[in-house]
Amino acid sequence: MRPALMKTREFLQLLPDLVRQQLPAELKEFQVAGSAMSLIKLHYGDPSIHYEAWIQRRTKELELGLHFEGDPVTNHHYLQVLNQYLDDIQAALGQEVEVEEWARSWTRAHQTLPLQPLTDDFLVEVSVKLSATMKTLEPLIRGQG
Repeated sequence: MRPALMKTREFLQLLPDLVRQQLPAELKEFQVAGSAMSLIKLHYGDPSIHYEAWIQRRTKELELGLHFEGDPVTNHHYLQVLNQYLDDIQAALGQEVEVEEWARSWTRAHQTLPLQPLTDDFLVEVSVKLSATMKTLEPLIRGQG
């Protein structure tokens, strides 16, 4: 039996399997880019385009999103694609989802959640939100590259 509170690394290591269980067959085959101490990245073959869960203890937030961290032209192309569907994205995932440029030439669609204690319940909540993000955004970007 796991303790009631998890360490960050354990929380992030458990997240991908839980997310995978919630995805349709065509989205289950993502790869995990090695988890760092505070974040994990899930991608479909190009690590510069990845879904991310990032625990930010300093700001007491958990960020979930789709990040484009490749070349500026590609990143801005995907930013335009997501901006075209922003109303639909926010209808599916919530008004708090932002689509934006950040860190010079990188772009992202993301939302932040208040960081809660790293329990099984919070793990399930995060996995549901991340799988919903993947189910909503991945079909929009496939075939747009």
